[in-house]
Amino acid sequence: MDWSMKIDSALPRPVRVILRGVGQVFFCCNAVTGFIFLTALYVGGPIAGLAATVGVITSTAAAYVLGFSEDDIDAGLYGFNGTLVGPCLFLFLENTPQLWLYVVLASILSSVVLAALIRILTPYKIPASTSPFVLTCWMFMAAVYSFDAFTRGPVLPAPMIPAAAEAVATMIAPDMWFTALSKGVAEVMFADSVIVGILFLTGIAITSFRGALMATCGTAVGVVVPSYLGANLGLIEMGLYAFNPVLTMMAVGWVFLEPTGKSAALAFLAGILTVVCQAGLGALLTPIGLPVLTFPFVMTMWMFLYAASISKYWSKPD
Repeated sequence: MDWSMKIDSALPRPVRVILRGVGQVFFCCNAVTGFIFLTALYVGGPIAGLAATVGVITSTAAAYVLGFSEDDIDAGLYGFNGTLVGPCLFLFLENTPQLWLYVVLASILSSVVLAALIRILTPYKIPASTSPFVLTCWMFMAAVYSFDAFTRGPVLPAPMIPAAAEAVATMIAPDMWFTALSKGVAEVMFADSVIVGILFLTGIAITSFRGALMATCGTAVGVVVPSYLGANLGLIEMGLYAFNPVLTMMAVGWVFLEPTGKSAALAFLAGILTVVCQAGLGALLTPIGLPVLTFPFVMTMWMFLYAASISKYWSKPD
């Protein structure tokens, strides 16, 4: 919206860049949207909000110090991975004073990894997106087994052999639908909150109604498809099958391909396959005790964008 961009451009540059970095978690280069996202995180939990703030500031500052692209920094592209790193580590690891140092180091690494992946992936016209966040957090979560100062949190899954799902009822109760749909958006930033999900959707809509529509469709896919396939109802109701399709459908149906009916249809297919990808990656990662994070989204998006780049139907004009 024009009014939000006027506010964005009127903000002091450091504030604008930091808030854009938060907004870019949902592909929104808009400081107003970023402010809403960050406020939502603080509403969901002060520690998560503070961890995201430390992460986005650190990763952005690291990009400045290391001399990476000024245009990319100004667009917030070196901020969103750091935004995700902070709340992620505080969710999956034991909360200790040393963990703040861990967040700072991981946020710096996420900027370095992003710069490297931009160099590698640019010739293929594929964005790095949240892959630096995923790779960095996997590394830092695995490293806690070597350091006495850090321990696994109760949410981080213990290494085990994946077990077959038990046969259970797979219909979500009517009163749980709104909760599941809202939390599917909120869980992109690890927030288990209906209010946070609503605020996230509001922030996206300020930047783009199509983006908000794709996010809404993505969370619906992440509830309906795993329900039909017989996934764990508790995980579905918490939105844990929805946050990856949310990002996939936004990326394919709004951001990286020409926003048309055809790209929306492709995004819908990509969203469905993201659910299957998440289930498969979850089983593969269970023996080493690591969460899938947003890698199902990253993997599916990469494959679909690469395939679309050679298609006469979905290529986005240069």
